[in-house]
Amino acid sequence: MARPPQFDLARELAKPSFTPSVRDAPALVELVASGDERAAGVLAKLGESARTAIAARLAGADEAARARLVGALGRLGAAAETDAIAALADASPRVRRAAALALGKTAGERAREALLARWDAANVTPDERRALAEALGKVGGDAALARLRALDPGDDRELARRRDRALLMAERGELRGEDSRVATDVPPPAPVTVRLHAKPGLGPLLGEELAARGFSPIARGDAAVDVELAAPWSALFASRLWASAGVRVPLAGEDAPAIARALTAPAVRALLAAWTRGPIRWRLGFASGHRRAVVWSAAREVALAAPELVNDPAQTTWDVEVDDAGALELVPRRADDPRFAWRVADVPAASQPSVAAALAFVAQARASDRVWDPFVGAGGELVERARLGPYRSLAGSDLSEAALVAARANLAAAGVTAELALADARTHAPGPVDLVITNPPLGSRVAVDAARLLVEALPSFARQLAPGGRLVWITPAPRKTSPIAEQLGLRRTRALAVDLGGVRGQLERWDRV
Repeated sequence: MARPPQFDLARELAKPSFTPSVRDAPALVELVASGDERAAGVLAKLGESARTAIAARLAGADEAARARLVGALGRLGAAAETDAIAALADASPRVRRAAALALGKTAGERAREALLARWDAANVTPDERRALAEALGKVGGDAALARLRALDPGDDRELARRRDRALLMAERGELRGEDSRVATDVPPPAPVTVRLHAKPGLGPLLGEELAARGFSPIARGDAAVDVELAAPWSALFASRLWASAGVRVPLAGEDAPAIARALTAPAVRALLAAWTRGPIRWRLGFASGHRRAVVWSAAREVALAAPELVNDPAQTTWDVEVDDAGALELVPRRADDPRFAWRVADVPAASQPSVAAALAFVAQARASDRVWDPFVGAGGELVERARLGPYRSLAGSDLSEAALVAARANLAAAGVTAELALADARTHAPGPVDLVITNPPLGSRVAVDAARLLVEALPSFARQLAPGGRLVWITPAPRKTSPIAEQLGLRRTRALAVDLGGVRGQLERWDRV
């Protein structure tokens, strides 16, 4: 389709929906040459057409335009390696710097050889040396590491900064062939404080569950509980209500030196050594925003003080998070957590496993339970109820065949048998049941008026509940559902306000009187 006469390519670049055509390549190249940063990213989508157009334009371009065009080659990856290598011989140091940085992004063997050859040249300018150091850090290899380690930056602080960053990148690249896992079966060298995080509002339940499992919470909150752990990390798997967890480490400030001191303290190094099989890889993050300068500075200081701690954001074993309370949290990322291995299928708005576990915990297990989930979704509530102990039967229903398929897969993965039916919760009659447990379809991912649906379904739930039975659910509108439940002869015995990732509701238990 022909472009309309009023078509303005520069203006179109600002639109996220704009998709370039091959015929746009020459015009995009002109925009790149003139300094339009957006055009370089869009041009890269055209692949070989972009490379050809850049190569054609380079011949007659001035120094500034050549540097910009060569920089754009780096976005094309290995496809532009030959052109970028040729640009390393340009008469302009500015263009050579751009070529070095572009080659750092291709990471090919020919790129590495060309960068090393240029590094050893006699006419390398200080600015070019900085770019070469950065590029060698990205391509890595023994020869690159040797050059970087031998480099004396003298009084050039920027060169020293880039060298240190390049060494970090190259050294972690050398170790990526080795597997790294968190050892969950080893006790810590000394007891540690672990913070277990739950969905906001479920903290009190988590505290109760931990106490029931033999832990002694030392601090409780709306969304987290702290415990002292002297046993292996796997001991925490007895609790099913936490979603994430991390070891708490005191922190005296949020600048790079303070973070490095905390992370390289003898007790922390001993813990990471005991709990890691393979290289100890870590990455630093902040609860509030990104602080790249602090991240790089802390990584450099940690490398100097504790070389065994490898800063590697791409293949981290441990996330090191600075929270809003001014403490470090060491969060295991490569750890085998068997608690929810049953979750092999999903559907929109299905319960997060720890939420399903919370519903089951509030319901309490009885060996005589006949259980029904009227909005079974992916089956999480039935699996988690089964995990708590004996029952007589499990049943689920849903209006979505896709949900039933997912539920069957998850139940099978958990080794749990349940009767599933394609049925409307407002009219379905699975027979007398002792427990109705469900998390109804909530949130923007499903087009359902959940409050109205629950009001209409409540009479069906009450009819199915045997004397002494329980209804455990999450309602987004307790002011609407509570009067109906009371009229139907139910008595509320538990209520917790919860936030399920932006969807607010109330987790409730109602008993049949």
